[in-house]
Amino acid sequence: MTALLDRTWRDAVAAEWMKVRSLRSTWAFLAGGMAATALGALILFMLVGAYDAATPAERLNYETADPTVVTMPFVMFFVGAIGAMLVTSEFATRSIGPALLAVPQRRLLMGAKATVAGLVGLGCGALFALLAFADARLLLGDRPAPINPWPQWTDAIPTVLCATLVVTVTCLVAMGIGAVVRSTAAALTIVGTLVLVMPTFAHFLPTVWQLRLASVLLPNLTPQLAGSDHPYLLSQGGAAAVTAGYVLLALTAGVLRFSRRDA
Repeated sequence: MTALLDRTWRDAVAAEWMKVRSLRSTWAFLAGGMAATALGALILFMLVGAYDAATPAERLNYETADPTVVTMPFVMFFVGAIGAMLVTSEFATRSIGPALLAVPQRRLLMGAKATVAGLVGLGCGALFALLAFADARLLLGDRPAPINPWPQWTDAIPTVLCATLVVTVTCLVAMGIGAVVRSTAAALTIVGTLVLVMPTFAHFLPTVWQLRLASVLLPNLTPQLAGSDHPYLLSQGGAAAVTAGYVLLALTAGVLRFSRRDA
Protein backbone atom coordinates (compact mmCIF):
# COMPACT_ATOMS: atom_id res chain seq x y z
CA MET A 1 0.00 0.00 0.00
CA THR A 2 2.82 2.36 0.92
CA ALA A 3 4.61 1.60 -2.35
CA LEU A 4 1.43 2.36 -4.29
CA LEU A 5 1.01 5.69 -2.50
CA ASP A 6 4.65 6.58 -3.16
CA ARG A 7 4.24 5.84 -6.84
CA THR A 8 0.98 7.79 -6.99
CA TRP A 9 2.71 10.70 -5.27
CA ARG A 10 5.63 10.70 -7.68
CA ASP A 11 3.33 10.45 -10.68
CA ALA A 12 1.15 13.29 -9.36
CA VAL A 13 4.16 15.55 -8.83
CA ALA A 14 5.48 14.71 -12.31
CA ALA A 15 2.07 15.48 -13.83
CA GLU A 16 1.83 18.81 -12.02
CA TRP A 17 5.34 19.71 -13.11
CA MET A 18 4.40 18.94 -16.72
CA LYS A 19 1.30 21.09 -16.37
CA VAL A 20 3.16 24.11 -15.06
CA ARG A 21 5.73 23.84 -17.87
CA SER A 22 3.02 23.55 -20.51
CA LEU A 23 1.03 26.59 -19.39
CA ARG A 24 1.76 29.60 -21.59
CA SER A 25 0.94 31.83 -18.64
CA THR A 26 3.93 30.39 -16.75
CA TRP A 27 6.35 31.75 -19.32
CA ALA A 28 4.46 35.04 -19.52
CA PHE A 29 4.73 35.51 -15.75
CA LEU A 30 8.43 34.60 -15.83
CA ALA A 31 8.90 37.25 -18.52
CA GLY A 32 7.12 39.66 -16.18
CA GLY A 33 9.62 38.81 -13.46
CA MET A 34 12.52 39.45 -15.83
CA ALA A 35 10.97 42.78 -16.84
CA ALA A 36 10.58 43.75 -13.17
CA THR A 37 14.24 42.89 -12.55
CA ALA A 38 15.33 44.97 -15.53
CA LEU A 39 13.16 47.89 -14.40
CA GLY A 40 14.66 47.67 -10.91
CA ALA A 41 18.15 47.81 -12.42
CA LEU A 42 17.18 50.88 -14.47
CA ILE A 43 15.81 52.66 -11.40
CA LEU A 44 18.97 51.80 -9.47
CA PHE A 45 21.10 53.09 -12.35
CA MET A 46 19.29 56.45 -12.25
CA LEU A 47 19.58 56.59 -8.46
CA VAL A 48 23.33 55.99 -8.61
CA GLY A 49 23.66 58.71 -11.25
CA ALA A 50 21.82 61.17 -9.02
CA TYR A 51 23.96 60.12 -6.05
CA ASP A 52 27.17 60.73 -7.98
CA ALA A 53 25.97 64.21 -8.97
CA ALA A 54 24.99 65.13 -5.41
CA THR A 55 27.10 67.05 -2.93
CA PRO A 56 28.69 65.20 0.02
CA ALA A 57 26.06 66.66 2.36
CA GLU A 58 23.23 65.56 0.08
CA ARG A 59 24.65 62.04 -0.21
CA LEU A 60 24.25 61.54 3.54
CA ASN A 61 20.46 61.83 3.10
CA TYR A 62 20.20 59.05 0.50
CA GLU A 63 18.36 55.92 1.55
CA THR A 64 19.81 52.45 1.15
CA ALA A 65 19.64 51.27 -2.47
CA ASP A 66 18.42 47.77 -1.69
CA PRO A 67 17.05 46.36 -4.98
CA THR A 68 14.75 43.97 -3.14
CA VAL A 69 12.61 46.95 -2.11
CA VAL A 70 11.74 47.85 -5.71
CA THR A 71 12.17 44.58 -7.58
CA MET A 72 11.11 41.73 -5.33
CA PRO A 73 7.46 42.74 -4.66
CA PHE A 74 6.78 42.55 -8.40
CA VAL A 75 8.73 39.31 -8.64
CA MET A 76 6.62 37.96 -5.78
CA PHE A 77 3.46 38.83 -7.68
CA PHE A 78 4.55 37.20 -10.94
CA VAL A 79 5.92 34.04 -9.29
CA GLY A 80 2.90 33.87 -7.00
CA ALA A 81 0.68 34.04 -10.07
CA ILE A 82 2.30 30.83 -11.33
CA GLY A 83 1.41 29.14 -8.04
CA ALA A 84 -2.19 30.32 -8.25
CA MET A 85 -2.51 29.11 -11.84
CA LEU A 86 -1.57 25.58 -10.76
CA VAL A 87 -5.09 25.36 -9.33
CA THR A 88 -7.22 28.00 -11.01
CA SER A 89 -6.25 27.04 -14.57
CA GLU A 90 -7.73 23.58 -14.05
CA PHE A 91 -11.03 25.01 -12.88
CA ALA A 92 -11.06 27.46 -15.78
CA THR A 93 -10.48 24.72 -18.38
CA ARG A 94 -12.57 22.07 -16.59
CA SER A 95 -9.55 19.79 -16.49
CA ILE A 96 -9.88 19.37 -12.73
CA GLY A 97 -12.28 16.44 -13.34
CA PRO A 98 -9.75 14.30 -15.23
CA ALA A 99 -7.10 15.28 -12.67
CA LEU A 100 -9.28 13.91 -9.86
CA LEU A 101 -9.97 10.75 -11.84
CA ALA A 102 -6.23 10.20 -12.10
CA VAL A 103 -5.60 11.13 -8.44
CA PRO A 104 -8.81 10.65 -6.43
CA GLN A 105 -7.09 11.46 -3.12
CA ARG A 106 -7.66 15.19 -3.06
CA ARG A 107 -5.19 15.92 -0.30
CA LEU A 108 -2.51 13.99 -2.12
CA LEU A 109 -3.25 15.99 -5.27
CA MET A 110 -3.02 19.25 -3.32
CA GLY A 111 0.23 18.05 -1.79
CA ALA A 112 1.64 17.44 -5.25
CA LYS A 113 0.57 20.93 -6.37
CA ALA A 114 2.12 22.45 -3.25
CA THR A 115 5.37 20.59 -3.90
CA VAL A 116 5.58 21.96 -7.43
CA ALA A 117 4.58 25.45 -6.26
CA GLY A 118 7.35 25.33 -3.67
CA LEU A 119 9.92 24.21 -6.24
CA VAL A 120 8.84 26.92 -8.68
CA GLY A 121 8.99 29.55 -5.95
CA LEU A 122 12.38 28.37 -4.75
CA GLY A 123 13.94 28.25 -8.21
CA CYS A 124 12.48 31.53 -9.45
CA GLY A 125 13.05 33.28 -6.14
CA ALA A 126 16.73 32.31 -6.14
CA LEU A 127 17.14 33.35 -9.77
CA PHE A 128 15.56 36.78 -9.44
CA ALA A 129 17.12 37.51 -6.03
CA LEU A 130 20.56 36.70 -7.41
CA LEU A 131 19.95 38.83 -10.50
CA ALA A 132 18.82 41.77 -8.37
CA PHE A 133 21.88 41.39 -6.16
CA ALA A 134 24.22 41.13 -9.15
CA ASP A 135 22.71 44.29 -10.64
CA ALA A 136 23.20 46.12 -7.35
CA ARG A 137 26.81 45.03 -6.94
CA LEU A 138 27.61 46.02 -10.51
CA LEU A 139 25.96 49.44 -10.28
CA LEU A 140 26.89 50.38 -6.72
CA GLY A 141 30.50 49.31 -6.98
CA ASP A 142 32.54 50.52 -4.02
CA ARG A 143 30.23 53.39 -3.10
CA PRO A 144 29.85 53.69 0.68
CA ALA A 145 26.84 53.63 2.97
CA PRO A 146 24.14 54.79 3.18
CA ILE A 147 23.45 54.12 -0.50
CA ASN A 148 25.34 50.81 -0.51
CA PRO A 149 23.64 48.36 1.87
CA TRP A 150 26.43 45.77 1.57
CA PRO A 151 30.04 46.94 2.19
CA GLN A 152 31.15 43.37 1.40
CA TRP A 153 29.38 41.06 -1.04
CA THR A 154 29.05 38.43 1.68
CA ASP A 155 26.86 40.84 3.65
CA ALA A 156 24.14 40.33 1.02
CA ILE A 157 23.89 36.56 1.49
CA PRO A 158 21.23 36.68 4.26
CA THR A 159 19.12 39.09 2.20
CA VAL A 160 19.35 36.95 -0.94
CA LEU A 161 18.44 33.79 0.97
CA CYS A 162 15.54 35.42 2.80
CA ALA A 163 14.23 37.03 -0.40
CA THR A 164 14.26 33.57 -1.99
CA LEU A 165 12.35 32.18 0.98
CA VAL A 166 9.71 34.90 0.86
CA VAL A 167 9.15 34.38 -2.88
CA THR A 168 8.73 30.65 -2.21
CA VAL A 169 6.24 31.38 0.55
CA THR A 170 4.33 33.77 -1.72
CA CYS A 171 4.03 31.07 -4.39
CA LEU A 172 2.63 28.61 -1.84
CA VAL A 173 0.26 31.21 -0.39
CA ALA A 174 -0.98 32.08 -3.88
CA MET A 175 -1.62 28.40 -4.59
CA GLY A 176 -3.66 28.12 -1.40
CA ILE A 177 -5.61 31.24 -2.31
CA GLY A 178 -6.27 29.81 -5.77
CA ALA A 179 -7.69 26.65 -4.21
CA VAL A 180 -10.01 28.73 -2.04
CA VAL A 181 -11.37 31.14 -4.66
CA ARG A 182 -11.01 28.87 -7.75
CA SER A 183 -10.85 31.92 -9.98
CA THR A 184 -7.72 33.21 -11.69
CA ALA A 185 -8.87 36.83 -11.65
CA ALA A 186 -9.83 36.70 -7.96
CA ALA A 187 -6.61 34.91 -6.97
CA LEU A 188 -4.38 37.37 -8.82
CA THR A 189 -6.31 40.30 -7.36
CA ILE A 190 -5.79 38.99 -3.82
CA VAL A 191 -2.11 38.25 -4.38
CA GLY A 192 -1.58 41.67 -5.96
CA THR A 193 -3.29 43.29 -3.01
CA LEU A 194 -1.08 41.43 -0.53
CA VAL A 195 2.27 42.17 -2.15
CA LEU A 196 1.72 45.44 -4.04
CA VAL A 197 -1.30 47.36 -2.80
CA MET A 198 -1.15 46.81 0.97
CA PRO A 199 2.50 47.91 1.36
CA THR A 200 1.64 51.14 -0.46
CA PHE A 201 -1.54 51.63 1.56
CA ALA A 202 0.41 51.20 4.81
CA HIS A 203 2.46 54.32 4.06
CA PHE A 204 -0.66 56.48 4.29
CA LEU A 205 -1.51 55.32 7.82
CA PRO A 206 -0.35 57.06 11.02
CA THR A 207 3.19 56.03 11.91
CA VAL A 208 2.24 53.57 14.68
CA TRP A 209 -0.33 51.74 12.57
CA GLN A 210 1.88 51.99 9.50
CA LEU A 211 4.64 50.01 11.21
CA ARG A 212 2.24 47.50 12.74
CA LEU A 213 0.65 46.69 9.40
CA ALA A 214 3.82 46.93 7.31
CA SER A 215 5.73 44.60 9.62
CA VAL A 216 3.48 41.63 8.85
CA LEU A 217 3.20 42.14 5.09
CA LEU A 218 4.98 39.64 2.87
CA PRO A 219 7.37 42.00 1.04
CA ASN A 220 8.60 43.47 4.33
CA LEU A 221 9.44 40.11 5.89
CA THR A 222 12.72 39.83 3.95
CA PRO A 223 14.75 42.43 5.91
CA GLN A 224 13.24 41.24 9.19
CA LEU A 225 14.16 37.62 8.49
CA ALA A 226 17.64 38.65 7.38
CA GLY A 227 18.20 40.77 10.49
CA SER A 228 19.34 43.75 8.42
CA ASP A 229 18.69 47.38 9.28
CA HIS A 230 14.98 48.17 8.96
CA PRO A 231 12.27 50.23 10.67
CA TYR A 232 9.87 47.31 11.25
CA LEU A 233 8.78 45.81 14.54
CA LEU A 234 9.36 42.05 14.29
CA SER A 235 12.40 40.16 15.51
CA GLN A 236 13.86 37.46 13.30
CA GLY A 237 11.93 34.85 15.27
CA GLY A 238 8.71 36.84 14.99
CA ALA A 239 9.20 37.29 11.25
CA ALA A 240 9.79 33.54 10.89
CA ALA A 241 6.57 32.83 12.80
CA VAL A 242 4.57 35.22 10.60
CA THR A 243 6.09 33.64 7.48
CA ALA A 244 5.15 30.15 8.64
CA GLY A 245 1.69 31.42 9.55
CA TYR A 246 1.09 32.65 6.01
CA VAL A 247 1.89 29.22 4.57
CA LEU A 248 -0.07 27.30 7.20
CA LEU A 249 -3.17 29.46 6.91
CA ALA A 250 -3.25 29.57 3.11
CA LEU A 251 -2.55 25.88 2.53
CA THR A 252 -4.91 24.72 5.28
CA ALA A 253 -7.72 26.86 3.88
CA GLY A 254 -6.94 25.65 0.35
CA VAL A 255 -6.88 21.96 1.31
CA LEU A 256 -10.11 22.19 3.31
CA ARG A 257 -11.90 24.05 0.52
CA PHE A 258 -10.62 21.66 -2.13
CA SER A 259 -11.49 18.56 -0.09
CA ARG A 260 -14.99 19.53 0.98
CA ARG A 261 -16.47 21.10 -2.15
CA ASP A 262 -17.37 19.45 -5.43
CA ALA A 263 -15.06 20.14 -8.32
